[in-house]
Amino acid sequence: MPIRYPPVAGEALDSWLEFLAARLHCRFVDVLRSLGLPMRDAALAKPMLPRWAVLATAEEIASIAAVSGIAEGVLGAMTLRRFDGHALVIRPDQRRVERRVLWGRAGSRYCPLCLAYSGGRWQLSWRLGWSFACTRHQVLLTDRCPACHQGPRVQAHPRRETPRPGRCASPELDGPHGARCHHPLADTPVVPLEPDGAVLRTQRLIDDLLADPEQAVRWPLYGTGGAPVNVVLRDVRGLGGLVLTHADSRDLTDLAEPEVLRQADIYRSRPLSVGPQHIPTHQRFDAHSYFAPDNAAATAVAVTAAAQILTVGSVPAAGQAAKGLIERVAGTGRPLHPGNVGSLGGGFSPKLHAALRCALAAKLMPVARLRHRTAIASARAPSNQDARARMLPSALWSEWSLRLTPQHASGNPVARRADELLAVACLLVGNSTPIRAATHLTGTTVSSHNVSTLLAELTRRPDCADVMRALILLADHLDQHGSPIDYARRRALFTTRACFVAPKDWQNLQRRLRSTRTLDIAHAQRWIFHTLTGSPPHLAHPDIAPATPAQRQQYKRFRWRILPAEAELLAHTARTILDEHGIDEPVQWTPTLSSADMRCLQLPGPDPGSITAAQLHRTVPAGDFSIAHVAQALSTTTAHAIYLLSQHPVDWSPPRFRHTQQTATRVGQWRIWYEQDHLSLQDIADREGTSLATVRLALLKNDVPLRPAGSYPGRPRRR
Repeated sequence: MPIRYPPVAGEALDSWLEFLAARLHCRFVDVLRSLGLPMRDAALAKPMLPRWAVLATAEEIASIAAVSGIAEGVLGAMTLRRFDGHALVIRPDQRRVERRVLWGRAGSRYCPLCLAYSGGRWQLSWRLGWSFACTRHQVLLTDRCPACHQGPRVQAHPRRETPRPGRCASPELDGPHGARCHHPLADTPVVPLEPDGAVLRTQRLIDDLLADPEQAVRWPLYGTGGAPVNVVLRDVRGLGGLVLTHADSRDLTDLAEPEVLRQADIYRSRPLSVGPQHIPTHQRFDAHSYFAPDNAAATAVAVTAAAQILTVGSVPAAGQAAKGLIERVAGTGRPLHPGNVGSLGGGFSPKLHAALRCALAAKLMPVARLRHRTAIASARAPSNQDARARMLPSALWSEWSLRLTPQHASGNPVARRADELLAVACLLVGNSTPIRAATHLTGTTVSSHNVSTLLAELTRRPDCADVMRALILLADHLDQHGSPIDYARRRALFTTRACFVAPKDWQNLQRRLRSTRTLDIAHAQRWIFHTLTGSPPHLAHPDIAPATPAQRQQYKRFRWRILPAEAELLAHTARTILDEHGIDEPVQWTPTLSSADMRCLQLPGPDPGSITAAQLHRTVPAGDFSIAHVAQALSTTTAHAIYLLSQHPVDWSPPRFRHTQQTATRVGQWRIWYEQDHLSLQDIADREGTSLATVRLALLKNDVPLRPAGSYPGRPRRR
């Protein structure tokens, strides 16, 4: 070529080709021939030019580079191909942008001030549906030629004409065949934008995304891993379409400058240029979500509104930001629920879908909030989660039941069997299973009505704001980490069993430890059943299940009045039963959430770990005591005190019987010393710092035959 001109930064390939022809004062076709480019589109077999700014083949790029001396990498960056799959989708067989995907569009917008400054050079980014403002000159981009009112660069430049950069090349509608408009586009009036306004900030934000479309977008909504650019722009498109279709003008007042809003309102008031006949029936309601606006002001308002929702700090915050928009959609009469909210924008990302579910949370039934997990950032459609039932006891773990159960001012729980209701609620998290089926899977007998009533109470009470969140986190913990206990197997094995501890063993222990009459052994059987299965005793075998309210209260008292030696025997028995069945699982287990999750939870019940076992043991007096007095001394609730005593049994017996219990723990060693080491009763008493009578009585109670005094051969006689 006799003269070589380098392209300017950001210039489109067709603009540079036209500029070469204009500087060489030759027809456009002459430049194309000199560069070895085809005269017609071979794929379409028509005498029309390929859309150079959309796509150029590798052979075409190599040919241009060989003739012009411009590097192939520079030339490749001058086509929309680098945005393919990120900001738009190209149909390579037709070299055109797919309009129904990612707001693709034909033609181009332009900045008159940029055209005047560069001498008519055309920026590639103006062809994107995501460009609506010039950040250099701080003006709104222009959509049409003010003379012929046609969009520029919809068609390729006429081959047999010499290009005139900066002038409209669209055909005259009323002129002779082949005549062009040739209006100077640099003279088009512009709409100024505020330098620090929302529109320019949003355009800079989009430009940053498109500067490196391969890089993940790390907005807070999308988490630490971020999201691909096309996913983010698809969300912008969907939200922007809802704004254009449903938002009220009063909702958009703070989004853009008055003139921008005025032009956007004009665009929104007229029918879509695509026509409803070209829109499938299931998409007509939100056609703006599928077709890019052909108006820069409308695009600016839509993208700015969407960006304000997507750039907030979390999924719940995004849901709150989108709440007004979702209410506008619902106000049109369109039925909205979490299951169909994703269809609003033609395919939202999971994160935005979760945010919109959160936006609908206030209008959902409490059980639907659990099913759709609207209390946390990972809201999603419910699915079958019945496998979680094997990891759940029939009554929620005591620690979590204490923390999650709301109480009346009197200290009584707001619902009977709240621990069982909470276990069912934990199974309903993200689960599509009906409530009645969920109660059956957890092995409980509570009614669906009681479950719904408790969930409604949790949503009404201000002190229970995070109970739903805690249930979801517990369910997620089970789904992710599993449980070391198969509660379903234990329920199947032990619910039909009536005897767990031998009556003789229990009676012997009672005779040694307690001064009163022997406690009902049924309480011990209930304790083991409750511990092994996680099910309350009223679900046990009829022979041991408490049948009256008095029996249920007596068992509750037994739970927190149990002595350490009794608890040790029952726990050992439970372990032995598991071993007999070949079950290699812990006797008991409670899931623990991370400290980060716990810090953000405000729950109605006290923290079980706020009082240590040592503090409890110092507080409980010797002999009989009142649980209310213990709770008052510990400055906590009665329920908390009962939980602590059941988890950390206290030796509350009087000094005489406490000494008896200590003796019971040592009698095994005394027996070895007496029978195997042949020590005398007095020698054993001296070693232990106790009386001979204590040693003698303990051995007799444990069926150890005593030797006559001086009967052991070689025993030195006392003088």
